[in-house]
Order: sequence, then C-alpha cells, then structure tokens
Amino acid sequence: MKTLLLAAVLTCAAGMYAAEVQKKDVDIKAPDGINLKGTYFSVGRPGPAMLLLHQCNMNRHAWDGLAEDLASNGFNVLAIDFRGFGESGGEKLANPAQRAAARQKWPGDVDAAYAYLTSQKGVDQSRVAVGGASCGVTQSADLATRHPEIKALMLLSGTASDAAKAYIAGNPSLPVFGAASQGDAGAAKGIQEAVAASKDPKSIVKIYPGTEHGVPMFAKNPDLELMIVVWLKAQLTGAGETH
Repeated sequence: MKTLLLAAVLTCAAGMYAAEVQKKDVDIKAPDGINLKGTYFSVGRPGPAMLLLHQCNMNRHAWDGLAEDLASNGFNVLAIDFRGFGESGGEKLANPAQRAAARQKWPGDVDAAYAYLTSQKGVDQSRVAVGGASCGVTQSADLATRHPEIKALMLLSGTASDAAKAYIAGNPSLPVFGAASQGDAGAAKGIQEAVAASKDPKSIVKIYPGTEHGVPMFAKNPDLELMIVVWLKAQLTGAGETH
C-alpha cells in the first residue's frame, strides 16, 4: 500500500511538468580547462534543483531514470561524468596513480558543475540538493561543506568524509537520505554513519536485503526511487510527504 501511495503522489505531480521537460547534453569547463560532459534536465519554469554524481563503475547515465522522474516532478537536474569517465576529458583511470590524481581534481570539477546548475534560468538557488552513489557519496557530502546553502543530501552506498560528517552533525537543518544494501557491509556502515550524524528529524536511512551497490539497488527495490523523489519534494518544495 505504501508503494502504491507514493506512486499515486508522483503520478499526480508528474503530469504538471512532464510535457515541459527538456533534456540536453552540456559541456562544463573544469578549473584546469578539462571538458566535463553533463546531461541537464530542465523543467522550463522556476523550481528546485538537484546535482547527481555517479559511482565509479558507471557514468552519468546511471542516473537517467531518477533524473527524469525528478524533472517530471519539477526539479531541474544535472548529472555529470567525472573526469576520466564517460564522455568527460582527462586521462582514463587505468592505474592507481591516475585514479589518485583524478580524485584530487574532482572537488573543483564538482564545484564547476554546481556553479553551472545554479546559474541556469529557473533554478531556485535557495532550493538545491545534491546526491551521489559510492564514490559520489564522498563528493556530494564534501560539496555541502563548501556550499552551506545546499538544502538536502541523498547518499547511496558510500562513505562521507570525517569533515562532512562533522558538518552534517553541526547543521541540524540539513536532512540526509541514505540507503545501502545489508550485504554491502562497508557501504552500509558508511551510510548509517552519515545519517546518524544528522540531527534533522527528517533524515532517513534505508538498509535493504541483498548486496547491490548504489544505483543497481533501484532494480532490486522498486520503492527506493519513488521514496527518494517524494522525500526530496518534501524537503525542497514542502510537498509529497506521506504520514
């Protein structure tokens, strides 16, 4: 019944925006000039926004389903490829040294993506959330420490840095949605710790059976994507809460 109720809420809201959603690939310049590829979903009217950061065995298109659902519910959404992944520039990460070098650049890349998103026409800069999976969890949570105007975090199967957990703990009005699979033990522990740091009563943690890591949890647990969209609507629009 709960899943049906969530679906009904989304269906009603989605009809308002679906016909106006425009999807386009975009280019974003990193601080060192590297080209980052993104996909931007615009609802064509003022509204909240969401930045999505992929896990490190996927690319930005892992988020296409969630991004389309969010856009159909009034969110302007940007998903990017990290440098070295997908269609973004930079060395392909074939060895540990290349991976370490790329990760040092990612915070600047993520800041550039955030700046692009918040500069888009119709994006309400006072209502922006960020979400990530796996390695994208660390980048998402760290982004919030650099941009205190971020209003909500959505974290799947990953670990927030100690600095990010301290930031979450010190900001009781920052809600966190976290989910992981029970059999994905390290990621589940990381998500539980990130959500436990939050003092916002609207924070939620969901631990599912199985071993799926990050976005593949959506296929195994069809309620998860619905829950994320409704939760984000509640945080950024005040709509969609179910009690």
